Amino acid sequence: MRLLDGLVATLLAPLDELPAGAHVVQVACGTGGLALALARRRPDLRITGIDINPAVVAAGQARAAGEGLPVGFRVMSMTELEFPDGTVDAVTSRMGLLLPGTAPFGDSAREARRVLRPGGILSIATWSDLAGSPYTRFGLDVLRRVLPPGEVPDLEAPFAASARPGVLDGHLAGAGLRDVEGSWFRWETEYPDFAAWWDFVAGFGPVGALFGALGEERHAAARRLMAATIAGHRTATGAYRLPATARVLTARR
Repeated sequence: MRLLDGLVATLLAPLDELPAGAHVVQVACGTGGLALALARRRPDLRITGIDINPAVVAAGQARAAGEGLPVGFRVMSMTELEFPDGTVDAVTSRMGLLLPGTAPFGDSAREARRVLRPGGILSIATWSDLAGSPYTRFGLDVLRRVLPPGEVPDLEAPFAASARPGVLDGHLAGAGLRDVEGSWFRWETEYPDFAAWWDFVAGFGPVGALFGALGEERHAAARRLMAATIAGHRTATGAYRLPATARVLTARR
């Protein structure tokens, strides 16, 4: 996902200290973008991407094979990691923990601690609210202007508690992790033209499903509204640079 590419260097920097042969697990890896980026950066590591969705795991396997990268992929839940206690050197995730402050976040944090060796590293990024992502910030804004009141689901509610300062850090500390450090990370993602952005926001995930359910007239209106909404982010080349903000957290076992 183009939107998340700006997080790669920040998330992988804490792993630079790992020795050759160390085992790194990317939880909720999707098609493995972060794991593959790590393999390009550190081909001497043992890297495993895990996700509950067999389709994206297969896509990750195909990408790794196509590039000749040493990344393994497994179908696995991040709340039930199939690794022995204390056998993983680092756990990382790039927006895999989409509901911080909820039971899945706490369960996955405890699982990460369990599988990490003493001194092992956790490096994750997660949305703290939906305003941080241009996908939901702009997408939901446009949908609420083309649909009657109440027809756009309240997707923000699960994030409300975690938006308070220190909440995410507290969940990691509560899971038994130490040296927890959190910071806000801001970046911009460039889309080459409006069509590239529209194809993403209107064709992917829960927001895309809402756009897809619009009738032809409302869909056309939504497209026009989106163009107007992000017009201020257009560059001189016709590309769009859209800002995002996430919470980046590191910790140790």
